[in-house]
Amino acid sequence: MARPYQKANIPGPEMGTTVYDPKVMANLLKTDKRKVIIIGAESINWELDGKKVADYYIDIANKLDCQVISTGHVYKYLKDKIKKDKLRDMSLINITGRLVDKDWKGIDGKGQYNMAIFGGHLVYYVSQTMSRIKNFSNWVRTIDLDKFSHPNARFSLPNISDEDWKRFLEELIELL
Repeated sequence: MARPYQKANIPGPEMGTTVYDPKVMANLLKTDKRKVIIIGAESINWELDGKKVADYYIDIANKLDCQVISTGHVYKYLKDKIKKDKLRDMSLINITGRLVDKDWKGIDGKGQYNMAIFGGHLVYYVSQTMSRIKNFSNWVRTIDLDKFSHPNARFSLPNISDEDWKRFLEELIELL
């Protein structure tokens, strides 16, 4: 188990699992659950060897053929790269509230999601988001694809370098 990126992040008795192997993460993402990927604005600020992290998340979303929610100002970057019927813009607080609402029918009207995949968010914001989902729902499995260990996510990556993160994301995309 990796240490939380934020030292004071004490998640309580239930802690998530750190995934070191892209093959394991690919198998988790390929399950037949209803998925939504939530892409944050930091994904257009972060780059791995000149490629925006948002582009990795776009590839993952397109391979999974799932609904995508953009938070912050990343919508402008995503709108021409993701199918129009798959992309919505919503604040992180709003989507968090909806994911813990058992009666919400999803952005496509087909029902609540079983898996929420996060990427491109500030660590302290998304950690609280995943804490709320973990503590107030029992139907949403959370996964974080950023390079930080999140004990509130059901599955997250360990704290890794940019080089290892790039290698992980590239292999993950190939395996999907």
